[in-house]
Amino acid sequence: MAGIDKIARLINWDDVSIFLAISKTGSISKAATLLGRTQPTISKRIENIEIRLGASLFKRTPGGMIPTQIGEAILSHAIAMNRSAASIERMATGFDKSAMGDVFIQCLDGLVSDWIIPKVPDFQAKHKKINLSFCSQNSEGILKDRDPDLKVQFNTTKPMEFVAKRLGTLHYMPYVSRKYKERNGIPKTMEDVVNYHLMYLRKSGLVVETWEKKSRALRELVTPSLSSDNCAVILNAVLNDAGISMLPTYIARQYPDLLLLDYGIIYSYNFWLVQSPHSARLDRVKTVSSWIEGLFDNNEYPWFSSDFIHPSIFSDIEIVKPN
Repeated sequence: MAGIDKIARLINWDDVSIFLAISKTGSISKAATLLGRTQPTISKRIENIEIRLGASLFKRTPGGMIPTQIGEAILSHAIAMNRSAASIERMATGFDKSAMGDVFIQCLDGLVSDWIIPKVPDFQAKHKKINLSFCSQNSEGILKDRDPDLKVQFNTTKPMEFVAKRLGTLHYMPYVSRKYKERNGIPKTMEDVVNYHLMYLRKSGLVVETWEKKSRALRELVTPSLSSDNCAVILNAVLNDAGISMLPTYIARQYPDLLLLDYGIIYSYNFWLVQSPHSARLDRVKTVSSWIEGLFDNNEYPWFSSDFIHPSIFSDIEIVKPN
């Protein structure tokens, strides 16, 4: 720890920002662009930092700049400093009443691409000074730099001081495209699934363990022909006639040209909105939080209700039942 303490005395916060930018981008020119500086300035600054420390922080390789052993040693500390600084900034601006600035949202990728993003233009029209930044639950690289202001996730795992509020429930049923049915037919029974292309969503960072338990039954029955940890990939595979997969019931509303296979298979998962008490004080975060809650209002959008509502009630999708 003595070495790290010495480093802390020799570099300042601006040095840390430069070090992190180069670590993230692997390039002095890209780091300069990221920080809004010139390339010669960043190059000279990192050279001076290395001289003061008496050690090289980066290796220059054909693939870019990568941290040396000492660079790797201080990287986690630099990331921690950056996250602490972001937390301090949020606390300091917690009493800022202006609804403007960036709001960082970590969200289930399927909900972002298929449900939230189509609603963004309306939000932008009403809140021109709020910038939305989304990342999925799998974006580990992005999450090293800062904590999200808001999270939409399947489980309620959170730091003790954070607040979790249930947004709704996703109910999953099997879907298939018309072209796939014309080309391959569809299973007549659940046992018949082994003869078709079943696609599977692998467990991802914020998915509850019950996802694995429930989906395990299908995986024991048949080896998936395609799998991914990205919901959008699975949906696009269904839309492009690649096979059969479990998808949320609201997909029936979004894509009524698909076929819904009503085999009595329904998986349901609650999802939650999680936020820190510091971010919750910011007007811009309050605005986005309220907007997100409205997108899942059970009265307006009954397919997110905790009670299962059959898609035939709220969509024109064709329902196919087993023979």
